[in-house]
Amino acid sequence: MDLNREVEKLLRLLGVNGSYKGFAFVMYSIERVILEPELLTYVYKGLYGMVASHFGVSAESAERNIRTVKEVIWEYGDRELLYKIFGDKSKEVPGNAVFIDALAAYLMESCTTDGNDMESLEK
Repeated sequence: MDLNREVEKLLRLLGVNGSYKGFAFVMYSIERVILEPELLTYVYKGLYGMVASHFGVSAESAERNIRTVKEVIWEYGDRELLYKIFGDKSKEVPGNAVFIDALAAYLMESCTTDGNDMESLEK
């Protein structure tokens, strides 16, 4: 299974597309969190720092672009899928870390229930 493809598919199903600079940032963030969950422990230095380094931007820019994609999804996205991922909490816009964590958890669960294991996600 191609992790990158699954992440992109989920984001597009949620209602956002690649025209947002943050789209790639969110994709990369979800992939990294699946492979290194500890990045969420120190979001600014961990996750945003890694995204910033990878894309050659500041941590502030990484955070802002992730937030923009999250807000677009929250405003215009598939409410049913958001409810499936976030449950009752889908009424309030979560922070970036909660958003990334929930999407990563949803993907991990859906991939493992489809008969795949985490090792196949890494390939």
